[in-house]
Amino acid sequence: MSAPTNRQPIVVTHEGGVQFAAQVRQHRLLVDQPEKAGGADAGPAPIELLGVSLGTCVALYVQQFCQSRGLPHDGLRVEVQQRGAQNPNRIGEFTVKVVLPGGVPEEHLAILERVARSCPAHNTLAHGAEVQMEFDVGATAAMTTTP
Repeated sequence: MSAPTNRQPIVVTHEGGVQFAAQVRQHRLLVDQPEKAGGADAGPAPIELLGVSLGTCVALYVQQFCQSRGLPHDGLRVEVQQRGAQNPNRIGEFTVKVVLPGGVPEEHLAILERVARSCPAHNTLAHGAEVQMEFDVGATAAMTTTP
């Protein structure tokens, strides 16, 4: 079990229909369903954010490694393919493709893969995380903060 953190919780509120807004620190993300699932496709679906988290985390770690070693990283791109699974309904597989700019020596590829696999999003998905649920019925909808 990890040490407790002082991070603010991510707060998700219903916006109407199948749209939700997630407040992450000072950032607001809109999540929706595709039109075929009854949404307006005004944002990614919740399950797609898992791939977004994985891809951006890998990209950051690879970019930071390349920058620290003086390796080219302009134009770095990460593509994440998500494949579904059933019973229970979930993502069964992520395929991550890191597209490096020309000029990255091949002898760095093995260490770059280790760097990519060391990002927290990859580690969370690869090693699992405990998920605890709490329900609070009748709580006030207003969010309050205490100094």
